[in-house]
Amino acid sequence: MGKRVLITGGAGFIGSHIADELLAHGYNVRALDNLTPQVHGTGITRPHYLDPEVELIVGDIRDDEAVLRALDGVDAVCHCAAVVGVGQSMYE
Repeated sequence: MGKRVLITGGAGFIGSHIADELLAHGYNVRALDNLTPQVHGTGITRPHYLDPEVELIVGDIRDDEAVLRALDGVDAVCHCAAVVGVGQSMYE
């Protein structure tokens, strides 16, 4: 069984590409992302580009309980979560 990696911000541009690469190398991938509407649009529960093999936990990196849930059984963390404003310009 491959190692499990948590990617914070895993549904974002960089995080989702890291997830693809990790999956291609046999890792199990879990993503923690808040799916903020400013970036992902409204009503999105899972971005279409996120590989179905990625275990997505919708939650905020600032929520201790969400982070603890996401860390359960994880061998490594790749921290990509951030507050961004690029998405907003895409929808205006």
